[in-house]
Amino acid sequence: MVKRFGVGRCTAVSDGLETMLEIVWHDAHAVTETWAGIDEIDDGPCVVRSVGVLLPHAKPGHLVLAQSVIEGDGMVDHVVAIPLGMVRRVHRLSVGVLLPIEPEVE
Repeated sequence: MVKRFGVGRCTAVSDGLETMLEIVWHDAHAVTETWAGIDEIDDGPCVVRSVGVLLPHAKPGHLVLAQSVIEGDGMVDHVVAIPLGMVRRVHRLSVGVLLPIEPEVE
């Protein structure tokens, strides 16, 4: 069931995949582009911030987010699976983020 929310010239849509998360996590990454001395290796983490719709139970041991979800048919796109051991912080975002209204295309 699709629910629509409106305030002034803004609207938001909820179709049951309502848990929006911001996840801050450490990614595996290359630390040199070519041959380098050990003292030249960057020792800092690669901190990534990802935002999307939580896909619960999609992959054991991971938080799985979809960037895009097609309303009502369960199709998702740009899915990232983040290993739980790499997660540093999780923030649940409020549902019903207001977006500018465009003519509705169905």
